[in-house]
Amino acid sequence: MTKLSSIAYYVTEKISSNDISLFKYVTTDCILQNKKGREVATNLPPQSCSLVRYQCGDVLIANIRPYLKKIWFADSEGGASSDVLVFRAKEGHSPSFLYAVLLQDSFFDYVMQGAKGSKMPRGDKAQILRYEMPTLSSSEENIGAFFLNLDYKIKLNEQINQNLPTLDHSSEAGEVRHAV
Repeated sequence: MTKLSSIAYYVTEKISSNDISLFKYVTTDCILQNKKGREVATNLPPQSCSLVRYQCGDVLIANIRPYLKKIWFADSEGGASSDVLVFRAKEGHSPSFLYAVLLQDSFFDYVMQGAKGSKMPRGDKAQILRYEMPTLSSSEENIGAFFLNLDYKIKLNEQINQNLPTLDHSSEAGEVRHAV
């Protein structure tokens, strides 16, 4: 078994909220439940503040109510609120593999075991880095690429399903109407 801290760390680099656009701002509210990625934030912080600077390939997880399984693999750079944990793969480790590890239900279950608070539980940052994952014989890059590809296909299918035209139920398939 290997600890999460051996392949990743928390990003602590900061960026001013004045230096990012709405599209690049990530809060717990804009990361979608059940591992569905993210949507654009509805507003920037009302006052200038420091945000955690994330970059492409980082993994962002909402740290409030971890049972909601809010996770996003960053495809851009920007700033995240303090309630969003930003993980970065250590040198020599694959960002997509890190995402695959954190995407697992077992990871979110583990975070909940150490969460503090009842109404709005938060993950314990020190405990999270002690998460144990199996040591794998396959390469991190292959595993990470597989999960990213699978994640992409799921999102693509969801988009296709959302765009399917609604069927006109006024006439059933195969029904022939005759004028009398």
